[in-house]
Order: sequence, then structure tokens, then C-alpha cells
Amino acid sequence: MKKILLLFLLAPLLAFSQSAKKKNKFNAEVVLNDKWQEYSKAFEYSDYEKVSSFFTYPATMNFIEKPMIVNNKEELIKAYKEIRSNVQDGYLYSLMDKSKVIWISKSLVMIDATYSRYNSNYERIFKGRGVYMYKKVDNEWKIFSISAVPLGKKRKD
Repeated sequence: MKKILLLFLLAPLLAFSQSAKKKNKFNAEVVLNDKWQEYSKAFEYSDYEKVSSFFTYPATMNFIEKPMIVNNKEELIKAYKEIRSNVQDGYLYSLMDKSKVIWISKSLVMIDATYSRYNSNYERIFKGRGVYMYKKVDNEWKIFSISAVPLGKKRKD
């Protein structure tokens, strides 16, 4: 009888701790996606100071034809000025089409994001995919690696 009573007392605590863990993970994923949106907005406005605030150093940037390591804020800003000057003609803004958050550990996360770039006529002028690696630095999520990923062709079933 004591065991049954103890089980009834502990069951809600165990159930709550599982849902709290899922809730915390969900909240972190919302925060990470929001951070990506803020990063994208800073890129859109060529706000290089803001872009740099999302990174920790050294950071790797692998844009297929030109992989690089940036060791500090100044190098990152220089790289982003070059990237931004070579973006598609007519680029106005970007939107995330979809994302998948993959937890490596509780302080290391990967976001696999597919996004589209649009012009002032709201026409998509580019579709891309990137893998953004985040780690917790001083209790804040920071990017330490970005890799462009070629978009795969759709399979015909």
C-alpha cells in the first residue's frame, strides 16, 4: 500500500519534469529561430555591427567556393561587406521557408535553414539553404559556423 501511495505522489512530479524539459527545449528552439530572423534582418539592412553581434570567434564560413575562418569582428564585417555586395540584383529581404533544429548537446545546436530572397516586387529571386552552428557563450546563443548547402533536386517518385 505504501508503494502505491508513493507511486501516486511521485508520478505527477516525474510527468511534470518530462514536460518541463520538452518545454525548455521548445522555448530554446523558438529563441534560436528568432535569433536567425534577427540575423537575417541585420543582413538585409547591411547592419554589420548587428550581424557581428550574433557571432563568437573564431568562426568558420563555408560558402562553397570560398571557405574561410574569421578570427574577430573586423574580419567578419569585412567578409559580410563582400558577401552583401555580391548578393542577387534587386535583393530587398529574406524569409525563412523552413528550419530544422538539431541538438548536438545542451549547449551546441545546428539549424538547417532553407530561405528565400525577394525583390521589391515580392518576387523570389533566390532560394538557398544554410547550416548554422550555434553554441552557448555566456548564456547566449552565438553562431560559430555557417555553411552553404546546395539545394537538392526533387525526386520523382
